[in-house]
Amino acid sequence: MSLRQKLFASLPLLSATKSDGQDILRYRGQIYDEEDGRINVESHYLDYKHSFEFGTTLGIRLAIDSLSGQTPTGTHASLDDTDWLFQEISDERTVQVITLEHEIDDYSLSFEYAHSEESDYASNALALGLSREFFNKNTTVTGGISYAFDQVLSTPFTTIMSDQDKDSIDLSLGISQLLGPNTILDVNLGYGHSSGFLADPYRKISQTSTILVSTPVGTFPVTDTFDYPENRPDSIDRWVAKVTAKHYLQPLDGALHGSYRFFTNSHSITGHTFELKWVQEVTDQFNVSPYFRYYQQSGTDFYHSSLTGTGIDGHSGNDGKGAHYSSDYRLSALDAITYGVQFSYYPVDEITIDFQLERYEMSGRDSTTPDIFFPSANVVSLGLQWEF
Repeated sequence: MSLRQKLFASLPLLSATKSDGQDILRYRGQIYDEEDGRINVESHYLDYKHSFEFGTTLGIRLAIDSLSGQTPTGTHASLDDTDWLFQEISDERTVQVITLEHEIDDYSLSFEYAHSEESDYASNALALGLSREFFNKNTTVTGGISYAFDQVLSTPFTTIMSDQDKDSIDLSLGISQLLGPNTILDVNLGYGHSSGFLADPYRKISQTSTILVSTPVGTFPVTDTFDYPENRPDSIDRWVAKVTAKHYLQPLDGALHGSYRFFTNSHSITGHTFELKWVQEVTDQFNVSPYFRYYQQSGTDFYHSSLTGTGIDGHSGNDGKGAHYSSDYRLSALDAITYGVQFSYYPVDEITIDFQLERYEMSGRDSTTPDIFFPSANVVSLGLQWEF
């Protein structure tokens, strides 16, 4: 398969013809390692796909993620807002996904069920998709709906006393258009709504305040630092739009990928993602793909690194009622950049090997969130695919 076919394989007109009874087996392993003893995640994914003679494709995914390391709790030491506290964590997540796709003339139908488990979270999700090709397969329109019914599980280390429900529904609509023999444009829109327990069951927030303490000899003011579980709203709406373009430059045996993604939600976060990727064919069997991604977001309206001086009184409830607040640095105004390179090798037509090196750096954009909250990480991944 040529580089042009590989790059535009998502468009039926340019993809390789599926043979009856085709099987694809894919493995990917990844290590995500934050610096300074922060979070380390080791992931393994195994995918199997079989295409039946009657137009149906069955896909199965098994995945396991092992997580360990330190993460900020959102609190600081008593009467010292320069000494921020971290917590050692360790967990493992298992994922099972089954997918069915069926092609009827110009239509493609899909169904997916996904289940994942970890010590403090369980998720079940269903998804339906429908796509149709138009204009001699130069245009593809796709729509989808998914519903997830999750549970946040109570453990001895969480701020909740019993298991809590969380439900999410997502809608998507996309169009893929061939603009010329070497150019393709994708436009995707999405809407989602989540309700239930949306807080982090581990995260707290500190507040230094003065209270009156009664004693047998009188009442005295005492200043101390108090920690409260974070309390986020119990519902959220989110909207996303993404535009992606790919252009193959035949004289250079390479292709340029560019995309822009806009994200916003009802909690006042607005995010922008820009990505550029160059895919260079070195030989018929070897490609090199450097890439760069930049992300910027505004902070949510209830984010505070501390409640001290905000005029908000902390409370013990975290049921989404009352005053809302969170010290989760991922909800603050921030920048993030990702850059890396991927090497792809095709020893024979049926086998693909890819190796990827990536650097991730996050930084804050406000004056109150400590710099030590924002991680930097190195990511290494290896993928193998066999078509038979």
